[in-house]
Amino acid sequence: MFAVIDCGTTMTRIYIVDNQEIIASGRKKVGVRDTSITGSRDKLRNGVTELFFEILEENHIPDDQVEFAIASGMITSEVGLIEIPHLVAPVGLHQLSEGILKVEDQSVLPIRRPVYFVRGVRNHYPDNARAQALRQVDFMRGEEVQCIGIMHSRQLPYPCNIVALSSHTKVMYINEKAQIEASNTTISGQFYEAIVNSTNIGKSIIPVEGEEAGGYSDEELIQIAADCVRHAGLGRTMLMPRFLQVLMKTNSHERQVFIDAAIAADDLNAFREMREQGYNSNYYLLYADPGGGRHSGGLHDRFQRPVCHLLLSRPGLFGHSLLV
Repeated sequence: MFAVIDCGTTMTRIYIVDNQEIIASGRKKVGVRDTSITGSRDKLRNGVTELFFEILEENHIPDDQVEFAIASGMITSEVGLIEIPHLVAPVGLHQLSEGILKVEDQSVLPIRRPVYFVRGVRNHYPDNARAQALRQVDFMRGEEVQCIGIMHSRQLPYPCNIVALSSHTKVMYINEKAQIEASNTTISGQFYEAIVNSTNIGKSIIPVEGEEAGGYSDEELIQIAADCVRHAGLGRTMLMPRFLQVLMKTNSHERQVFIDAAIAADDLNAFREMREQGYNSNYYLLYADPGGGRHSGGLHDRFQRPVCHLLLSRPGLFGHSLLV
């Protein structure tokens, strides 16, 4: 029996595995963002440790039955519990396995058993690269493990693209050898959360009793939002839900679709840039955590629809194959 620790930017999940089956799991809203905010690893370290022992206690699992833990994600970053250098793409299962680091130091994570940390992956670029090469630079911590799981569980046509929708949107190109060859990431998930929670735009998506709809279909709003982003830019488009609420007739659902679609439309630049850099495939698999990956309101469900609609409405640019 062993534990799997998945530590992200805002959320940590732990699974207890026995005979290749998950027998217990739990999650806690703690992640490396806490380290960035507080300047200390204590909240992250204590949160992961508490979650681990809470899962054992709640599921009546004897402490000595869990032999070790495997950890991946942002936990290996400079704001995680231990900083481990990225592997350089292309990276497949063999390279990930070879790069695992075993840590028994309880000052790193005091769960009283060894922890095997899986390294993240970065794009290949010259070691002495300067800022002019920034568009070719990207990295991941956690998605590489998810990619391996997806490739193991599905029959995929290589090369292909795997797209993660979480606190970030990450487009990952998988080459003919089933290796992660490159990625391109946006901060759209955290951007959405900041917009709705820290600006007056958030009030525009709160349901208002008696508010009449403007009669727009979701598809119509998606195309309108994409047009606004293309011509006015994302910054101005993010102000438009206020116009829709104050100066035009729309309801909160329509404004929510508009916001989601605007962010999705901007994210398409990451898809486009991958193709411009030579990572070409017409197959896209989108995935997200159904338990609340992007934020507690379940944006991943709403966000997939505009992304898919916009991808499929541009077959000349992105191709036709899409699996969600």
